[in-house]
Amino acid sequence: MATFVYKFIHIMLLKSHFFKKFSFKLIFISSIFCLILSFFLDELTQNLLIFSGILSFGVIHGANDLLLLKKNLNRKEVSYLSLIIPYLLMVILFGIFFYLIPSFALIFFVLFSSYHFGEQQWTMFNDYKEKKLTFFYFSYGLFLFSFLFWSNDLIVGNIIFDITDYRLDLIIFNYLFYFSTTLTTILALLNFNLLKDQLLIQLILLLILSVIFYYSGLILAFGIYFVFWHSIPSILEQSQYIFGSSDSKSFIRYLRNALIYWLFSLLGLFLCYYFLKDFQNLLISVFFSFLAAITFPHTLVIFKIKRN
Repeated sequence: MATFVYKFIHIMLLKSHFFKKFSFKLIFISSIFCLILSFFLDELTQNLLIFSGILSFGVIHGANDLLLLKKNLNRKEVSYLSLIIPYLLMVILFGIFFYLIPSFALIFFVLFSSYHFGEQQWTMFNDYKEKKLTFFYFSYGLFLFSFLFWSNDLIVGNIIFDITDYRLDLIIFNYLFYFSTTLTTILALLNFNLLKDQLLIQLILLLILSVIFYYSGLILAFGIYFVFWHSIPSILEQSQYIFGSSDSKSFIRYLRNALIYWLFSLLGLFLCYYFLKDFQNLLISVFFSFLAAITFPHTLVIFKIKRN
């Protein structure tokens, strides 16, 4: 039986063209490399590298939303000014809203980001246009979040307390993990015919992700996923959409176009850190508000792009 399973998987690996894609190679190699590197670096060095990745590729992957919108609208008369004003207003309003109501913001951020991460994960290799997969994307993203929270429940509980001043019962992470796992499994079975060509590669990636989430700390695990699994593959997809190619030249063009937005984002974040460095709890809330504010409009833009 074991021999049959091994041969079956080996044949599937050879036949599946997904394993030849750059995104899979990037995810596989970077994940293994980061895990190995974590054994030789202290926690402070790991955190510095991870935050550098989040503040670079993590922020940059949402820095060309206006270019994506202009491309999607496909109308020359649409100016960047007419797009940037409502976009910035959305960022500011949601940032303030999340800062004023952190408890609701935390729940909203997780639920809203769940769809975004789930959609990116399952359209990375095959860009499905089926609207019936919307709930599956959400459930899979929620499963990823709940898996990460469940694997690092104590640390996550402390972070939630710092943000909301509410001490969460850690058993909730167990319930959330069981619920999201069951829901994702049911939806995967219901949409088996649509997902079957990706099941093998996604199961292998899930196995790798399980090792990362279970054996790495919260920051390292989230950083590896957010930078190498989500942000860089998203940049490649966006480059393909905007420039018609995802080669190195298009990648550099993407980074060049994102430079101003990225610098202003980092400037605002560093100014907040400078003025609030003596108020750690307030700083955490501001940082969370910043991430939530830039995530919300970006998720809407990507949703619109992928639907078209």
